[in-house]
Amino acid sequence: MKRGAFLFLIIAFIWIFPEKTAAAAMATIRIQTPSEVVRVDDEFEVSIEITAQPSEGESSATAVIGDFEAYLIYDDTIFEFVTAASSCITGGGGNLKISDFGAEPSHGSRKYVMRFRALERGSGNFSFYTTPNVYVYGGGVDDRMPALTDILEITVQASASASDNANLSALKVSPGNLTPAFATTLREYSVTVPYGIDMVIVSALTEDENASVSVSGSTGLSVGENKVVITVTAENGTEKRYYIYVTREKKAEDPTVTPEPTKEPEPEGITEGLHAAVRGTETILTFGKSYRVSEDATAYVAPTGYEETVLFLDGIRIKAYGKRGDVQGEQLVLVLLDENGQSGYYRYDRREQTIQRFDEERIEIRQVIEQDNSELISAIRKYKNNLVVLLFLLALFFSLSITFLLIIIKLYQKYRQEEDDLYDR
Repeated sequence: MKRGAFLFLIIAFIWIFPEKTAAAAMATIRIQTPSEVVRVDDEFEVSIEITAQPSEGESSATAVIGDFEAYLIYDDTIFEFVTAASSCITGGGGNLKISDFGAEPSHGSRKYVMRFRALERGSGNFSFYTTPNVYVYGGGVDDRMPALTDILEITVQASASASDNANLSALKVSPGNLTPAFATTLREYSVTVPYGIDMVIVSALTEDENASVSVSGSTGLSVGENKVVITVTAENGTEKRYYIYVTREKKAEDPTVTPEPTKEPEPEGITEGLHAAVRGTETILTFGKSYRVSEDATAYVAPTGYEETVLFLDGIRIKAYGKRGDVQGEQLVLVLLDENGQSGYYRYDRREQTIQRFDEERIEIRQVIEQDNSELISAIRKYKNNLVVLLFLLALFFSLSITFLLIIIKLYQKYRQEEDDLYDR
């Protein structure tokens, strides 16, 4: 009878406190599209596909996908959100929230589909603001799978009907007159200006009203020959360049004044403000402080409203981002490393000759997310409350387990003592 009671206690212990297997699975989240090249005004599909695989030795039940939460960001100057196949996808203006709570279980994979429209030529990325949350079906708030994500880049080309006309219909310079007289088929001109003129004003009209014009090299003229470049970009992206060679005359000598000693020629490139130099394999920028051009610059994308261009400093080519449609303007964004080795965007003002951290776009995204994160905050609070309860239950569990084990040991010792007493008799 006593032996039966002992076996009953052991069976009850195993039934009340069964061994638990921790959920273990890895999720892969891919952002996909049928074609990574589209045209202006085209609508195209972007999908988010989740696949889950159990870890080695684990049950396939650990790869059943439950709730899903993510923030998808994109460049809203290039892409416009049109619609989504699921009502759990909301937002727009560069940020979409996917909040699929209470979802039906998905065995191994799940897909979310959205449609976008291409607004203008350029390239833009679709990526996640933070690592998405993929929850194991039937698990708690903290039963999440580790996830691997990727980035989708889509190139937008001009529409098929876009014009390729990159011709100028008129070109003038002030002060001075172009030689020879302007003609659409002529691409190179010259003009001479007095020593007191250090800039020229270029007026250019395009044959096609949808073409755009940018001018570089028209300011900060040095004595001698200067090259002014007029770049015409057609509606379909075709470019054509016109050149004006501006000769700035030398300063006239005053016979009553003793000539000044000959100065050493100034180095090529920008001679004031920001300077560049190559040291070993690194490019160093100096402006009061020293900055290094980040070797990870290729991993960065153009900030919202900017496009990639090139900055030449002291004959060194540096990747930069200029405001879209005005890459030759005063504001440029560079990818630099500070003295602590921290990589990030920096804004360089050519006119004011200043450099400062550039994080306006990150703030805009953060503000968008903070406006619609009430559910996330509620989930975090619930998680913290559940964690306190879980810790209390764990402490109670261990206390009861130890007490239960002591009782079993005591009963077993008593049983052994009674067996020994019967044997002695």
